[in-house]
Amino acid sequence: MQTTLLVEDAAFFEKAIVKKLHEVGRHQIMVARTYAEAESCLNLPIGEPDLALVDLTLPDALNGEIVDLCAEWNIPTIVFTSRFDPKTRRKVLGKGVIDYVLKDSPGSLNYVADLIRKLAQNPKIGILVVDDAPVERETIAQIVSRHLYKVYQADSADEALKILEANKDIKLVLTDYFMPDKDGFDFLKTMRRSRNPEQIGVIGMSSFASSENRVRFLKYGAADFVDKNCSPEELLLRISQNLDYIYRIEELNNLAMRDSLTGLYNRRFLLEQGAIAVKTWSSDEEVGNWVALLDLDSFKEINDKLGHDFGDAVLTDFARHLSILGQSNDIVARLGGDEFCIVFKSRSEDEVVECLENLLTTLSEKPVQHNGDAHSVRTSIGLAPLADLELTEAMKEADKRLYAAKRTGRSQLVYKD
Repeated sequence: MQTTLLVEDAAFFEKAIVKKLHEVGRHQIMVARTYAEAESCLNLPIGEPDLALVDLTLPDALNGEIVDLCAEWNIPTIVFTSRFDPKTRRKVLGKGVIDYVLKDSPGSLNYVADLIRKLAQNPKIGILVVDDAPVERETIAQIVSRHLYKVYQADSADEALKILEANKDIKLVLTDYFMPDKDGFDFLKTMRRSRNPEQIGVIGMSSFASSENRVRFLKYGAADFVDKNCSPEELLLRISQNLDYIYRIEELNNLAMRDSLTGLYNRRFLLEQGAIAVKTWSSDEEVGNWVALLDLDSFKEINDKLGHDFGDAVLTDFARHLSILGQSNDIVARLGGDEFCIVFKSRSEDEVVECLENLLTTLSEKPVQHNGDAHSVRTSIGLAPLADLELTEAMKEADKRLYAAKRTGRSQLVYKD
């Protein structure tokens, strides 16, 4: 479990911070009000904290000694303090703390909470630093790692392109202008042929203050530009802001391509991105690709008799069964209403038929439970091979077989004419 060491001697701030920590999912909190109490907390046999949030001025340690204590224990540390003077701030930031935040407004506490929320996700996010100067590259990498990102390094554009291809978790690239094989502009142009700004952000870097360099980087697809001698705080803020943009675009795309009730892909995704994806799928005599269309039987009757809340419960339960049925490379989508689709990748006909017949059995044996009511759900299924057909053509074939299943008794699978 994540453990936070909170070192704060003001009761008011302690309560406010604990509340915020709970809101962001950090429930195991060791609270210390003095340097000595913090030492005692760190010696408890309950495991070391993975994050410290500390004030600088404590009753028994007035000069920020608590930061040194956390550094000795290798605990990532956020300083949250009312104490502001430029010299102290520079000194503390020089010790590699995550951030130095002033208690100067209610927004400061929200900033800390948002930072902690991001720190929990950052180890999954890759950031690539591209620079042929090893000392500068390592310095930038160390700054980036303060916020717990997964940092990759490349000393040339060609190496950077290989790293990007091999590591799909990279969301942001920091690239220098001057490099030996390709300069930053050539690297950026090459990368943008396969990765758009909504997938990977780019921040250009240079030691030379040149408005021309900035403009060229931005024209070629960079989202931002920083001087290498900027403060660590500025660099980390720009990284965070650029990642926020990418996440927002991902969120909007996800909302546009997902069904809001079931969380499955929607018709738009299936007919746009899904149709493009299946064109790259191969097949042979033993395994092929298949399209199954599924339509719930008597769904209108369920809505009319048991209400739309129960109908929604039926749809979400059915979607759960389909998600379990589909493998990682399959596409599971809700087309609308009570119509669903599964596109199976690289399966034998026998395997697909067995999966769908098992679904029919499972549905008959496990009624949907909702608010004390229970109802057995049935579905009719039409199955067709993709083979060399376009996805829409295969869906038409599956649709014919679906209606054959409806006409001949429902609650069955039809996969041959």
